[in-house]
Amino acid sequence: MENTRAGISSFWLKVAAIVAMTCNHVANAFAGMLPLSAVLALYSLGGVTFPVMAFLLTEGYVHTSNLRRYALRLAAFALVAQVPYSLLWGAVPNVLFTLLLSLGVLWARDRLGTRPAFVAVMLAAVVVTLPFDWGSVGVVMVFLFRTVPGRRGILGGILLAFALLGLPAIADLASAPPGVITSFSGYPPDPLIAGSMAPGLANTILQAGPLATTWGDALYAAVGFTIATVLILAYDGRRGRSLKWFFYAYYPAHLLVIWAIKALVS
Repeated sequence: MENTRAGISSFWLKVAAIVAMTCNHVANAFAGMLPLSAVLALYSLGGVTFPVMAFLLTEGYVHTSNLRRYALRLAAFALVAQVPYSLLWGAVPNVLFTLLLSLGVLWARDRLGTRPAFVAVMLAAVVVTLPFDWGSVGVVMVFLFRTVPGRRGILGGILLAFALLGLPAIADLASAPPGVITSFSGYPPDPLIAGSMAPGLANTILQAGPLATTWGDALYAAVGFTIATVLILAYDGRRGRSLKWFFYAYYPAHLLVIWAIKALVS
């Protein structure tokens, strides 16, 4: 019988996530070398990445046959990926560690309910992940995706991220004089990163200048989160092709490739 479902499977969500992730990391690593239009386009698509990854984590949590092995696999690739991630962005825990702690929060919620013990776990996770890639916002987004039913949880999690990450940049653009927000000539460098990049700022969109960074943050949220919402809401529950190990291995592998190319061209 012909399948008439019009949605997309988790396989295609994973493909969208890794394509967007690659765009985001290329935009950051080569922001000082690429045309500004390319940087902003790639960075905008990068906003698709985490909401889709967060949603897939909640699906993995619900459907995994062995949560312990799922968590160990996530931890193993987080550790492997940390090497190339640190080469690019310093000693900042990568996004897989954020997802791992988010997984722990979901596990604790199902076992502790809304008791004070869970509140303590949630607060601890929020504080611990503050310096992580996507950090506290990511933990709360995963929590909302899992605990608030249906579309309300998805929209609530993404709107929260938009309010925290996108609105400040949009407000900055709205309050700037019209001539300033469209004048990119020379890509004025941030004083903190002129010459040699300051620790923690290397290989980021800041290399393209503060105005480009503000536009990038606004587009990352407005464009990327919107596309992510459409993709997640189009999910029809099918798994699709697996390629599980490919998707796990791609994260550290593509970081290593980006670092190697950056080292060669710098």
